[in-house]
Amino acid sequence: MLNIERALKPDRLLRGLTGLNRKAFESLLESFAQMYEQTLHSKPRQRSIGGGRKARLRTNQDKLFDILFYFKCYPTFD
Repeated sequence: MLNIERALKPDRLLRGLTGLNRKAFESLLESFAQMYEQTLHSKPRQRSIGGGRKARLRTNQDKLFDILFYFKCYPTFD
């Protein structure tokens, strides 16, 4: 399992895994957090917020890192 906190600390590792340096990641994180909150509240939900199973990626920083890592490295099960 990838340790996200460890991957976010050194700039070289962050750039290798996501393609962005620290400054670009932080600026994208602000936009991502705003858009993510808008999508949560824009459409009607079957359950209230907090219902259902708990997410493994809890913070917006973790979610953004996972998305960028997937698009850059495209890991598969093989």
